[in-house]
Amino acid sequence: MGLEQALDRSPTGERPRFDLARGVLVGGRCAQCATAVWPSRAVCHHCGGWDVREAPFARTARLLTFTDVHVPRPGVEVPYTLGQVAVDESGPLLFGRVRGPVPEVAELPCPVRIVVRPAKDGTGTYWFEPATAVPEEARGRGG
Repeated sequence: MGLEQALDRSPTGERPRFDLARGVLVGGRCAQCATAVWPSRAVCHHCGGWDVREAPFARTARLLTFTDVHVPRPGVEVPYTLGQVAVDESGPLLFGRVRGPVPEVAELPCPVRIVVRPAKDGTGTYWFEPATAVPEEARGRGG
């Protein structure tokens, strides 16, 4: 057996990234070395193994670093915050938008929730919320 098995796998763009019913990100985990990656790939970037299996990831993570962005993007008000998180103890590193205030005295790493929702195009989208932030659903309703 060799890497030719990876040729029979679906391309990265066709692999699931979200489980909207469960509200989680779906990536891959290498059966050989347990390295996690999002989105999933046909070949493990760590060991080169071809047996990368679909894996749902935790809804929680640790914010490792973040920055406020002051350059406008279409549809996004400035400033906005981007951050890198480590998903659970054995999950992948992810980069994405942080919604909700990061406490000014936050000691990094700090806990965040991974929020997964349907996107306007029918696929999914995700962002991170500091665990101490008010959930987006409760904002504007006295919460």
